[in-house]
Amino acid sequence: MKSLVLSGGGARGAYQVGVLNAISDISTELRIKNPFRIYTGVSAGAINAGFLASGADDFAVITRRLADFWSDLESGQVFKTDAISLGKIGLKWMGELSFGAITGATQGRALLDTSPLWELLKNNCDFSRIQKNIDQGHMQSVAVSAIDYKTSTTITFMQGDDSVPLWQRSRRSAERVLLKIEHVMASAAIPVLFPPVNVESRFFGDGCVRNLTPCSPAIHMGSDQLMVIGVRKQQETAYDKMLNASTMPPSVAKVMNMLLNAVLLDGIEVDIERLNRINEFLNRVPDSHQEKLNFKRVEHVFICPSEDIGQIAASMASRLPRVIRYLLKGLGPLEDASEIISYLMFEREFTTRLIEVGYKDGMAQKESIQEFLQK
Repeated sequence: MKSLVLSGGGARGAYQVGVLNAISDISTELRIKNPFRIYTGVSAGAINAGFLASGADDFAVITRRLADFWSDLESGQVFKTDAISLGKIGLKWMGELSFGAITGATQGRALLDTSPLWELLKNNCDFSRIQKNIDQGHMQSVAVSAIDYKTSTTITFMQGDDSVPLWQRSRRSAERVLLKIEHVMASAAIPVLFPPVNVESRFFGDGCVRNLTPCSPAIHMGSDQLMVIGVRKQQETAYDKMLNASTMPPSVAKVMNMLLNAVLLDGIEVDIERLNRINEFLNRVPDSHQEKLNFKRVEHVFICPSEDIGQIAASMASRLPRVIRYLLKGLGPLEDASEIISYLMFEREFTTRLIEVGYKDGMAQKESIQEFLQK
C-alpha cells in the first residue's frame, strides 16, 4: 500500500508542494488518479497532508490548489506582523524574564501570534471532505502527529476506515479522530515561535519534537511503500563550510539554527537511514526465514532539496516583515539566522522559489517515481 510522508519545516513546506506537483504530472501521464492511499505529515507537512486528504478524490486538482495556496502566502496571513501586536508580546516576555514570580508568568506564551493561520486554513481547507473521501474509497487514512506537552508523548491523530488499527509504543501512540484544524495547528506549532494548541483540554506542540520515527505512522497503518519528502539538502554546501570555519563563538541565532534543525529536520533523515539498514539486512536474510521476523521490508523513495533552502532564505531576508527582521537581528547577524528565516519566510517570492525547486527535483527523479507508482 502506497503512502505519502511529509516532514516539517515551517515555510519550507512550500518545497514539498513543488515535488507533489511533479508527482501529480507524472501520475497523470501514467493515468493514475489517486497515487496514494495513506497521507501522513508533521508540522508544515501536516498542513499539506490535511489539504491532500480533503481533496484525495482528485490528486491533480488538489495539488494545483495547494500550489496556489502556498504561492499567494504572506507572513501576515500566518502570524501577526504589525508592530503593536509584536510589541505587546515582546513587552510581556521582557516583563516575565525580568520580574519572574513577582508578576507571574502567563501560560501558553510564544513569540508569535498565529491566529491568522487559523482563519487561513478555515477558509481554504474543508476537513469535512476527508471522511467522504475515505467512505468513497479514494483513500484509506490520514494522520498528523503532535507532542503532548504534559506527557512528552507523541500523539498521532489518525482518521481512517475501521480496518486501520491503533498502536501504542514507548513515548508514542495513536488516537482515532475526525481530523480538524486544531489537530493540524497542533502539529505545526513550532516550539517557542508558535503557541501551544489546545486539543480537548490538552496542549500540543510541533509534531517533530521527540519524534524520531516520522515514517512509523504510515507503516503502522499498513503501508509497505513510502514516498517521503524532506526539506533539507543532504550534502554540506560551500556556504555551510564557510560558516563552520569561523573561529568566533556562535551567536544566539546560530545556536537557535542548530536547535531548530535538530527538532524539525533530523528525525526524517534518521528514520530513512533506519529503513535503509533494515532493508539491507533483509536482503541478506533468506526468504524462508523472513516470515519469522517481527519487521518487514519497506520500499521507499526519498526526495529532498538539491539546493540549500537556508541559503535561499538568507538571500531573501529583506522580504521578511521589518519588525521580524529587527527582532532576529537581536539574536545575531541575519546570515547566522538563515535557518530561522527559512521557517518564517511565508512570502510569495520565497515560497514560489521553493515550489520551483521542488518541481525540478521531483522531475529529476521521474524514473524512480514512475517505478514507485507502477508497483
